[in-house]
Amino acid sequence: MGTLDGVTVLDLSRYIAGPTASMMLADQGADVIKVESVPLGDPSRQSGPYQDGHSVYFMSANRNKMSLAMDLRTAEGKDALTRIASTADVLIENFKPGTTTAMGIGAEQLAEVNPGLVYCSISGFGNGPVGSSMAGFDQNAQGMSGLMSVTGTQETGPMRVGVPIADSTTGLVAGFAIVSKLMERSRTGVGGVVQTSLMQSMNFMMTYQAQKFLSLGIVPTREGNDHPLLFPQGTFATQDSFITIASGNERMWRKLCDALGLSEIAESPLFDSNAVRMANKAQLRAIFEERLADRTSAEWISIINDSGVPCGPVLTMDEAFTHPVSEELHLSGTVKHRELGDIQVLGRPANTGDDDWLRLAPPVLGQHSSDILKEYGFTDDQVLDYIDRGIVIQG
Repeated sequence: MGTLDGVTVLDLSRYIAGPTASMMLADQGADVIKVESVPLGDPSRQSGPYQDGHSVYFMSANRNKMSLAMDLRTAEGKDALTRIASTADVLIENFKPGTTTAMGIGAEQLAEVNPGLVYCSISGFGNGPVGSSMAGFDQNAQGMSGLMSVTGTQETGPMRVGVPIADSTTGLVAGFAIVSKLMERSRTGVGGVVQTSLMQSMNFMMTYQAQKFLSLGIVPTREGNDHPLLFPQGTFATQDSFITIASGNERMWRKLCDALGLSEIAESPLFDSNAVRMANKAQLRAIFEERLADRTSAEWISIINDSGVPCGPVLTMDEAFTHPVSEELHLSGTVKHRELGDIQVLGRPANTGDDDWLRLAPPVLGQHSSDILKEYGFTDDQVLDYIDRGIVIQG
């Protein structure tokens, strides 16, 4: 039994942000009904690459969910959704602002049939006059939030992060906000609206880079793999590859110099404080990498970590999942897919003591349509009629 056992979530969202939020709730035991459009479903199903015809893009954010494929443009589809929403706990949507209200399934409209519903709307840039007119995709949010301006080097120019960080972060933020609203509802009995956006979540994730501007008026720039405020903290070449070193304070700085056999530079006026190390970064990097070239990454990782300074490898994806810590942290799990058999999916990012959290594989489009509709009072004949008329897909 999960911490959210008994909570029912209607997930109308597509792509990554909303589905990540609902997946987080599903991993904690919530019953998530993923309502997908007819005839193609969540557009991420059409995004490759594919495992035997099934999108790995879709599978990355849709485990532990049931799929109801239904045409919400029809009166029957809207009525069915309203019936399910009347007893649901949460609804998540990431349509263009104003779309669900125009469809008759907006927050105020569904509150009339279910005052306890927590209604989560996710957008790209909010619901204001400017933001609501802008299409919201991860790429745009990475650019507009300031993230790309501090990613890369002066030579590369602005760079996006190699994953949909805005989408994923927004999903995590939305999941947190939903659970917070559910806690409030437990006291008041009333649900309400939760709103977040790619822009909000990414700007929040700018942390000290944003605060540096807000407090000091300093516009941060691209520093590549180096920490923008501390040095030496970044990625360094060794004899055979690269390692990451995180020297976070003066005590670590001296320990690191001792570990590298460079004790003589620890108190040098060129390097004896973080401020002067930042000013003389290029010179210090050259000294470090000349010494690091004497040994392999594995040797240096052991030596530097033993000194009390965090140090680690730069792993490829296959190396990350085969590293011993991956098994200890359960970074992946195995679940049976209806068509693919046993498949591996990503693990969840936090453990809450329930070992049976991985219950359902990412669903086939409409895999649970009939069962869900019947559970909410639709007869066999009604369900068959909806399927025959293309209102519902049974996968």
